[in-house]
Amino acid sequence: MNCVSGGAGNRSPFIVACPVTEQRYSLDYPAVRGFNYQPSYGRTGFEIWQLFDAAVVDQELGRGKAYFPQINAVRLWLSWESFTRGPERFLDNFEAALAIASRHDLLVMPVLFNRWHSMLADYGGIYIDHFMPGISSVPPDRRFGPYLEEVVGRHAADPRIFAWDLCNEPFSYAGAPGAIAEIVAAELGWLTDSYDTCKRLGAVAPVTVGIHANHGLDGFRQIEPISDVLSIHPYWPDKPPNRIPDKSIFEQRLDEYTAFAADTGKPLLATETCWGAVDDLEHVEIIRYTLGQLKQRGIGWLAYVLHHSLTAYSYAPEFGPMSGSGNMSFIGADGAPRQGHEVFNEF
Repeated sequence: MNCVSGGAGNRSPFIVACPVTEQRYSLDYPAVRGFNYQPSYGRTGFEIWQLFDAAVVDQELGRGKAYFPQINAVRLWLSWESFTRGPERFLDNFEAALAIASRHDLLVMPVLFNRWHSMLADYGGIYIDHFMPGISSVPPDRRFGPYLEEVVGRHAADPRIFAWDLCNEPFSYAGAPGAIAEIVAAELGWLTDSYDTCKRLGAVAPVTVGIHANHGLDGFRQIEPISDVLSIHPYWPDKPPNRIPDKSIFEQRLDEYTAFAADTGKPLLATETCWGAVDDLEHVEIIRYTLGQLKQRGIGWLAYVLHHSLTAYSYAPEFGPMSGSGNMSFIGADGAPRQGHEVFNEF
């Protein structure tokens, strides 16, 4: 299958042309307007994909398109664990999800692995013993190979996929870098091997790594060699005990990331953004400020998160314990937009 891609500049479109489907999809990164999407029925990635419900996914993405008509993309988190439990069923469900997104005129960024974890409501994914040599009894040469070969290999030239997110928020450590250097090196080695595998499998869409913007430029430089597109997760106010309550610091970091992307000649995309709040109108003000700052710098976005869900940070207080991030959803459990959240359409 001979498909063509392009778009090296920071403001250039990425184009996938595939003669097999006779379709030509293009995406101008500064014009990306979309969401992360977690179906409402699951609490973890494993549960979402084991209990995959195409009708719910279709309904909820349809709501997203109806309430936010200009959206053109979704970031869809996958589950390596679900694949290992039943590869063919998982692959069938992934194909169904891609078809549903396409029917709603949405391109997809699949998230292959997850490294963000929470004591409150853990999503699942990859843990340190999965990539540290000698820690796990699973042979390292077959740990993730079959998953990448089937998921990426089968969809290497799929025009419905505009990018592959190799891993959500790696290097999320509390310790000083020097104290965890061995872990960092092992994680980077695993990510590099996975990136190389995607390229060997012929992935046409660019590969990226979604990293929390609070890591600073050092973290950004670390993943740049394995990112065809540079991805950040800029959150404000990210209240204590987290890190950036100050708008001037938030804006300075956005400027630094924008300059770094321009220096590398790679596109820059916010693949998560918009901090949460339990109060609807407080959330609206966070959205207005955040998206305004991104648009001002020509950075497209995939806000977190489209729809009420049982996954972490995606629900109102009556659905479970809350963290400092509040409720990050734009559409509530009743299927209607949260009050004032049409603000998204202003940008």
